[in-house]
Amino acid sequence: MGTVFKKVVTRPVPGGAELIQGRDGTITAKWTPRGARRPIIAAVVTLADGRKAVRQESSVYFARYRDGDRIVREVSTGCRDKSSAEQRLATLEKRADRIRAGVMTEREADAADRMRESIGRHIADYIERLPSKRGGRATEAHRRDTERCLRRLAADCGWTCPADLARTDLERWMNDQAQAGRSARSINAHRIAAVAFANWLADPLVGRLSSNPLGTGRGAIPKLDEDTDPRRPRRALTVGEIEQLIDAARKAPKRPQGHASEGGGKSGGRPAERLSGEARADLYGLLAGTGLRVGEARQLTVADARLDASVPHIRIPANVAKSRKEQSVPLRSDLVEMLRRHIAGKAGSDRLFDVPADLIRRFNADLKRAGIAKRGPDGRTVDIHALRYSFGTMLSKAGVPPRVAMELMRHSDISLTMRTYTDPRLFDLAGAVESLPSVALSVAPSVATTPDKPGDIFTRPDRKGCKSAAS
Repeated sequence: MGTVFKKVVTRPVPGGAELIQGRDGTITAKWTPRGARRPIIAAVVTLADGRKAVRQESSVYFARYRDGDRIVREVSTGCRDKSSAEQRLATLEKRADRIRAGVMTEREADAADRMRESIGRHIADYIERLPSKRGGRATEAHRRDTERCLRRLAADCGWTCPADLARTDLERWMNDQAQAGRSARSINAHRIAAVAFANWLADPLVGRLSSNPLGTGRGAIPKLDEDTDPRRPRRALTVGEIEQLIDAARKAPKRPQGHASEGGGKSGGRPAERLSGEARADLYGLLAGTGLRVGEARQLTVADARLDASVPHIRIPANVAKSRKEQSVPLRSDLVEMLRRHIAGKAGSDRLFDVPADLIRRFNADLKRAGIAKRGPDGRTVDIHALRYSFGTMLSKAGVPPRVAMELMRHSDISLTMRTYTDPRLFDLAGAVESLPSVALSVAPSVATTPDKPGDIFTRPDRKGCKSAAS
């Protein structure tokens, strides 16, 4: 039969403690721990070596019992109330009886115990161990977004511990959020985070749940269709618009020195502008001519620009690439010359472009100077990522084979290249139809065609501006 008790510990007299001697000769120490409001009073004893120490009773009860292997254990119940501690002891003894009877194993019992622990602790453990899709540690942004999704779900669904996770709760939350106007993409992000978290809890090596209550594989909660719920549809820029944007950035006035510093400081003085109009023009040209992501361009160094290689290219280190694999992007000759001018006088360890966090604000200002609408009548928008979108569209317009375009875009799925990163609105669809042989034999074609010659179904600007579109 187990017992509950409070431990009595002996430790040195805390520094700054006030020693008080009673009429009977006993000595007590009185002190207030850091952060506490009430002082602690404990008896002072003399040890065998003559040192003074305090004998203090633990604030919580401990339980002494025999575990499943009949070994005597002493564990803290975490309870300050004796009756609550006795209930905890009864739970521990019941667990030991079930293990001895063979009803469950020690591992299963541990999982059952952890199912009742605070879900916040499990989320913290999961985020700490969160891997990336390609192996290794997940990025800080991914870990932060995943934790935010999980904590929001736990609060909205009332999940206080892993045992509370229920498929019906998540399905109800997804339906309520869709009706409230949340985008399908945002809802799916929460759903992905929840299913992955439940998979981790149910992993045999983790052992915090016996199975995934949200379902796995084809049995998992289905995603919402994001194609039917686009919130910010993006459009590609035409060659002429890219030229206008680059020209507007190059001619943009320098910002005055009197404003607050870019780093958020309140000093009146201001350091040199991190990304001048000339540098922004070069950056826009590089993004449109290579399809680089802004996050990748932000982390590249001058040494990553291999301009003197047999095939000039930009090296993207594994820790920078989205795929977590080292990649390279070939460069056109005009981009090579532009980068030579841009990096002149810089060290190899310097950033290729010192991209500020508020680049989108400057991009929008450059759009306005160029006379390009941020949002068109059809609701499609232009943002920095539209330059990568434009690169993919130009590849298709130039007749580049889809497999080659997929490699240049550095995609793992060709449908992503063809569907998501190609804007069919810029295609010459009418010209494509006219290039086909006539099937109405009684009607003479209005435009002479040569059926034996492969038709050029894309419009190709017959001007030098095509080269500057990638610059």
